[in-house]
This record gives sequence, structure tokens and C-alpha cells, in this order.
Amino acid sequence: MKYAVAVDIGATQTRVALGNDEGEILELHVFKTSSFPGPDEYLRHIAGLALSLEKKHGVEVEGIGVGSPGPLDMKKGEVLKSVNMPFDRLPVVSALKSLTGKKVAFANDAVTAAVGEKYWGAGRGLENLVYVTISTGIGAGIYVDGELLLGKHGNAHEVGHVVVDSGEEMTCGCGKKGHWEAYCSGSGIPRYAKFLAARNPELWEKSPLKSREPLTAKDVFDAFREGDALARLVMERVRKFNAYGFAVLVNVYDPEIITVGGSVALNNPDVLLAGLKEEVEKYALNVVPEIRLTPLGDKIGVLGALALGLGLEKKVPLV
Repeated sequence: MKYAVAVDIGATQTRVALGNDEGEILELHVFKTSSFPGPDEYLRHIAGLALSLEKKHGVEVEGIGVGSPGPLDMKKGEVLKSVNMPFDRLPVVSALKSLTGKKVAFANDAVTAAVGEKYWGAGRGLENLVYVTISTGIGAGIYVDGELLLGKHGNAHEVGHVVVDSGEEMTCGCGKKGHWEAYCSGSGIPRYAKFLAARNPELWEKSPLKSREPLTAKDVFDAFREGDALARLVMERVRKFNAYGFAVLVNVYDPEIITVGGSVALNNPDVLLAGLKEEVEKYALNVVPEIRLTPLGDKIGVLGALALGLGLEKKVPLV
């Protein structure tokens, strides 16, 4: 049996795990990404966990697989200034190789999750797969004709920055206007709710959201389920923009299946996925495939990183 360390870097949390080539997670550690004063301390902590897991379980790992929010420079093995990350630059590959002596495979977090779906989840046996994450941000990982798509720098799937609003009402965290992520992500939804509240003061005055500070995406979803008029307006727009975004993916990649993960989607499928396929069909030229939650749940990023650490995906080799 082969083993690897999996590292799933998130804007809010980081997960470090030891797993095997049967897709089994033997031990998992979760900690806040922002708990460290700088990138050096953060990467040293990850390296220390990797070595301690290997020693504790008495195994020798094939390598370390890492998924991280982009944008990336895959040639240098670095995270560049990411919109949602607490660090400006993260030299992942060089630091982990130096600190552990292990080979490292490194990719965008949504791409890594798509690898997890391909090898351990709903994508097994399929050649054309799109995985979409709706979390703090929005991203995707894509297989076409069995090939994982990466792009020149490994940033081919920054779909959260597809323009879904030509009116450019909202500014994205990246500084550009009209992006999908600015409206429909965990960070975007509360900001969009406040924007619509300013446009509709009569709804804001009657809304329970008025008393929530800081306002969160969860607050908006909860208010929607309670019948709040402002939250209903927000979700009506969010679902429309999601349909635009998913239609772009269907038209460009012609997938056999689209799976969806990320904390916002996983916690709110009744709101975000109900009726989504039918809405996407209004804007898609290609046949709209099944759109469903990933069966791997919130472990998809870890399982994708495990596949990378085992060297299963040749487009993202251990180096």
C-alpha cells in the first residue's frame, strides 16, 4: 500500500492529512490559515505535521500533494497574491521540499478538488468533468477528454472571475467589476445584500438582516428560509447569476457531469441547486448534464491533494 500527505489550503482553514492509495484518510488535522504571523511560520507548521504523521503511522510517504487558492505560479511552485488569502506570497513547493525532503505536487485548490472527484468520486470512469466550488470564493477544476486542464501558469479555471453582470454593480475582491464571485460567493453574498439593501431601503428597514453585524452569507440564507423579502431578492439574483456562470461552463467544456462543493454550496443545496439545471438550460447551447453536490463533501480537497501526493495525476507531477 502507498501513502501520501495531503494539504488542502483554504482561505479560512487548512487541512493536513495522511492517506493511502485506497482513498482512505488515516488522520486529519485542521487549523486556521490566519493563525500564523507570516508564510514562513505557516509552511513550517505544515511541514512539521507532515513529518509527524509519517513517523506516527510508521510509513514512508510517496510525496506531499498541495491544493491552494490561486493565482499560482506553478513553475515556481508559489501562491501569488491571492484575493482571499492572508499571505501575499507563499513559496509552497520550495519550502516544503526543503523542510521535509519529500517531493511535492502543487495545484490550484479547485483543480485539486477536481482530481479528487476524478479518482475518488463522481468522476470515476468519466472523461469530461467540471467541478465547481462555491465557498469564500468561486473556482473550478475541469477534465476534457480525460485531460486535466491547467493553462500556462496553472490558473485556467479562475471561473469566479467570469463576468456575469455587464452592469458592473459589484466590485470583486480582485478589484475588477461584475465578476461571478462578487455576487455569489461566501464573501460576495453579504456585500451584495448590503448593496441591494441600499437600493431598497423599505426592505432593509423590515429585514432581520439589519441587526446582523457583521453580516454573513449564512445570515442571508437563514433569512431567505424565514421568508424575508430582502433575502428573497438577494437569492433571486444570486441564483440567476449562478445560472449564467454554469451556462458558460456547459457551453465551453461540454461536460458529462458537473459536481459542486465548497462550504456555501454544501450547506445550502436546497437554495442553490434546486432548479439550477432548468435555469441553466435557458442560457446553455450545449446539453446541460446532471448538476449535483459532490459525494465527497468537504473532504474533496483533501482527497484531491492525496491523489496528487500519490502521483496519480500526471499533469501535476511530484517534483
